[in-house]
Amino acid sequence: MRCLVPVPLRFDRERVKFFWALEFISDYSTDFEMGSASLLPKHVASVVKYQRDPLKALEMFNSVKREDGFKHTFLTYKCMVDKLGFHGEFEAMERLLLEMRMNVDNGLLKGVYIGAMRNYGRTGKVQEAVNIFERMDFYNCEPSVQFYNAVMNLLIEAGYFNQAHKVYMRMKDKGIEPDVYAYTIRIKSFCRTNRPHAVLRLLNNMPSPGCEFNAVACCTVISGFYKEDFRVEAYELFVNMLSQGFCPNITTFNKLIHTFAKKGDVRESEKLFNKVYKRGVSPNLFTFNIFIQGLC
Repeated sequence: MRCLVPVPLRFDRERVKFFWALEFISDYSTDFEMGSASLLPKHVASVVKYQRDPLKALEMFNSVKREDGFKHTFLTYKCMVDKLGFHGEFEAMERLLLEMRMNVDNGLLKGVYIGAMRNYGRTGKVQEAVNIFERMDFYNCEPSVQFYNAVMNLLIEAGYFNQAHKVYMRMKDKGIEPDVYAYTIRIKSFCRTNRPHAVLRLLNNMPSPGCEFNAVACCTVISGFYKEDFRVEAYELFVNMLSQGFCPNITTFNKLIHTFAKKGDVRESEKLFNKVYKRGVSPNLFTFNIFIQGLC
C-alpha cells in the first residue's frame, strides 16, 4: 500500500501577513473591550494594500478611526489615498486628502500629491492633475523638481507640449535646478515633436552638476530617435554613448531593441547588439524573444 506523505505548503509571506492583519482587524473591537490597544497602523496599511475593492478598504479605514486608542498615520493615509487614486475613485480620494491635510504634517505630503497627480494623468484627467500642482502654495507645500517632473511628464503624455515647456520655464524662474529626469522628459518632448537637433543641443550642454547622462537616459533618447525615423542621429548618439564609457545593461538594451523589433528592423538591432556584446553584455531570454518577434 502506497504511503502518502503530506507535502508542506509553501506560503507567501506577504499573504500570511495580510490574512493575519485581516483577522486581527476583524477582532479589534474585542481587543479594545479588553483594554488592549494593540492594533497598529501597519496592520491597517497591510489590509488596505491587499484589499482589491477600494471602497471596502475605505470602509474598513473609516471604521478603525472611530475606535479609542487608534489614530491614522501618514502610512495609513498614503496607502488609502494611493488605493483610491489607482482605482479611479477620485472624489473619495480628494475627501481623504482634505482629511489628511488636517491630521498630518503637510511637509510630508509631497509624495502623496505626486502620486495623486500621476493617477489623474494616467486616466486622462490632466486638468485635475494640474489643479493639484497649482494648489501647492495654498497647501503650504513648496513644489520640488519631482513635482515639476510629474506635471511635465503627464502634459507631454497627453500631447500638451507647449504647456509642458511653460512649466519647465516656470521651474527655472523659481530657481529650481532640473535633474536628469527633467532633461529626459524634455528630450521625450523634443523627440515627439520631431526636433532631434534640439535633443542633441541639450545633450551637449547639460548645465546642472550631477546631470550627466547615463546609459538609461541615452537609450531613451536613441529609442525616441528611431521611433521618429532619425536613424543617423540615433546611431551617432549610440556610438558616442559607448565611446564615453556608458554601456547599457541587458535590461536597458532590450528596451531599446524592442523599438526596432516593432519596426521589423532586425539588422539594426543586430548591429547595435554586436557593439555591446563586445563590451561584456550578454543576451538573455528576452533578448532572443525580441529578435524573434522582429523576424516574424
